[in-house]
Amino acid sequence: MELKDLPQLRLLEQTTVAQAYPLFFVNYAVQRGFAVEQILEHSGLTLAQLQVPNSRIAAAQHGIIVMNLLALFQSEHIAIDMGLQSSLTKAGMIGFGLMSCATLREAIELGIRFLPTKVPFYTIDTSEDERTLTCHVREAMPLEPVRKFAIENFVIEVWRLFESLFNPMGSKREASGIELWFDWPEPPYYASYASSLPKCRFNAAGNQIRIPGRWLDLPLPTANSTTAQMVIQQCEQELIALGLGDNLSGRVKNLLICRDGRYPQLEDMAETLHMSVRTLKRKLQNEGRSFTDLLGEVIQRDACLLLETSKLNVDEIAQRVGYQDRANFTRAFKKLTGKTPSEYREWVATIR
Repeated sequence: MELKDLPQLRLLEQTTVAQAYPLFFVNYAVQRGFAVEQILEHSGLTLAQLQVPNSRIAAAQHGIIVMNLLALFQSEHIAIDMGLQSSLTKAGMIGFGLMSCATLREAIELGIRFLPTKVPFYTIDTSEDERTLTCHVREAMPLEPVRKFAIENFVIEVWRLFESLFNPMGSKREASGIELWFDWPEPPYYASYASSLPKCRFNAAGNQIRIPGRWLDLPLPTANSTTAQMVIQQCEQELIALGLGDNLSGRVKNLLICRDGRYPQLEDMAETLHMSVRTLKRKLQNEGRSFTDLLGEVIQRDACLLLETSKLNVDEIAQRVGYQDRANFTRAFKKLTGKTPSEYREWVATIR
């Protein structure tokens, strides 16, 4: 087997990124004294190609640009710096759509729906309790060796987009209550940016944007239902053109609901989707995913949500997410999050 035949590498070659994102990276570096040729080295791209509006490049080429950027700057702090410079105009048509939504809740739903048309590296799903809506940011494909840079940049960029939609969030940042959670230790450069960011939590169980519920349904000042519908139609067409209108991984995750202490298994899912087990496995592999990975993500999400928002004890939560044995649940949960269920619940209580 050759390297190009590996599913993860095939996915990077077949998946595309909107040109606005690598072009922003190039311009950022050029403004700081680097040559275009240095940023695009080994990518097979020219600046002229990136300047073609609404064009797309391979995800693998974008990855090369990111690695060149990190090699030139010799610091991952640029993930924050670039994220802080994000704007709705950079997001293109989706940016106009976000501005036109009636509420922040609608904007979040629109952004999640059409995220694959811009950057295919992440998925976002949400959970909500009486106080907070949590956007869980997950990798849609392997991001190493630039995972930390990529997620840090993306989370901060998304926060800036949300903030710019609603003036009170921008003018009263400390009162907004938004929090950014990251699953790595606090980096040494964070202190230099702390005053420009909302509250950040490090060594968290996942990468999240946590938004107080009080902001979700207040009207946005730029709401325009006609524009919003126009953008939705265009973005739906783009999803279909990119072959993303029916993302199987997303469908599988939506169907992975625990009933009577049991999640659907591979055979159940194949039957629900009216395809053979072999076909389901192959199609998920073509998206760079596996049923086991998706099930693990859903179990982790559901377990964390129950630990955060319910009064169930750990034994009851273990049964709710498909474990008959508390010890096995504890072992699996710690492997995923670095904390036992009890430690996670105690930790969440200390930061609220």
